[in-house]
Amino acid sequence: FAMFALNQGEVCTCPSRALVQESIADRFLEMAVERVKKIKTGHPLDTETMIGAQASKQQFDKIIGCIDSGRNEGAQLLTGGDARHDVDGGFYIEPTIFKGNNNMKIFQEEIFGPVLSVTTFKDFDDAMRIANDTVYGLGAGVWSRSAHTSYRAGRAIEAGRVWTNCYHIYPAHAAFGGYKQSGIGRENHK
Repeated sequence: FAMFALNQGEVCTCPSRALVQESIADRFLEMAVERVKKIKTGHPLDTETMIGAQASKQQFDKIIGCIDSGRNEGAQLLTGGDARHDVDGGFYIEPTIFKGNNNMKIFQEEIFGPVLSVTTFKDFDDAMRIANDTVYGLGAGVWSRSAHTSYRAGRAIEAGRVWTNCYHIYPAHAAFGGYKQSGIGRENHK
C-alpha cells in the first residue's frame, strides 16, 4: 500500500489513487494509515530513512499546493499533509493519505509526490467507472481473491500496465506505455 511514496512519489507509475471496496474500507484504511505512519522521512544517507526529499523546490511547491487543494475541497486528511521542516538540506513532505471522491483535484492530477487519495466503490462496475474516470492511464493495480475478477479488471482498466495482487513488479524489457494523456506510445514493444 505504501508504494505511493516510492522514491518520494516521483515515479511515473507510483499510484496516486486507491479505490477500496466499501465493505472493508474502514478496517483497511486503519491498517494502511498505521503502516504509512511508520515510514521514516529523512536524509537519504541515513540507513533508517525510507523516503527522502523531493527533487526540487518547484516540485515541493506543486505537491504542497495539491495537499492544500485536497484540504480546501473537503477531503479527509488521514495522515501526513505537512512539510517536514525539521530535516535539513532538502524539501521534505510527510507521506500523505486523503479520503475523498474522484471529483477532487487530488484524484485527477498526477501529483508526483508522496500523496495518495482514497475513495470507496460499491461493486465491480462502480470500481471500473471510477478507475477510468481520469485523463491519465499509465499504471494500475488490482487486488482480488478472484482470478476472474482480476482478469476482468485488468482488461477493463484503461492503463498501459495493470498489475494483479502486486504493484510495480515487471521485467525491465517488458513493453511500457500509457493510455489517454499518459505517455506517447510504447517503449520496448518489439
